[in-house]
Amino acid sequence: MLFSSETIIVFSLGIISIILNIYLFIKVTKIASHYNSLTKGVEQKGLMNVLEGIQRTLSQHEKLIAQNHREIDKIHEVSKSYIKEIGLKRFNPFGDTGGDQSFILSLVDGNKDGVVITSLHSRENTRFYVKSVNGGVGIDHPLSQEEQKTINRKGK
Repeated sequence: MLFSSETIIVFSLGIISIILNIYLFIKVTKIASHYNSLTKGVEQKGLMNVLEGIQRTLSQHEKLIAQNHREIDKIHEVSKSYIKEIGLKRFNPFGDTGGDQSFILSLVDGNKDGVVITSLHSRENTRFYVKSVNGGVGIDHPLSQEEQKTINRKGK
């Protein structure tokens, strides 16, 4: 049983055709599955409907993001007026007293506005001084170097 060269060529082309059809069938099945997952929940299955739905959703998300950014900016501006930084420094201003009984307490907001409370403790008495601060500078009374350092410590 001898096969002619034409028979071998036709047989080979048939095998190649079958392999190619199997490959294309697998690809089309994957594409159809992907398409069906995209159009899931869409009444009229069509690529244009799906793309329009995605575009609408994207537009809604962009509006929500812009709104969130505006609200975050408002919160950031309002939060500047809250006490954000508390500085405390204990020290001993007089050599005849024991321990660091004196202190400087600074309470300022994000704009460096607030108060500085200084307590000087000696054997005879304790004195308190309160100074208003605006922009990190004393309003009615100048700040000492130690008071200024306490304001600028940033929670250290």
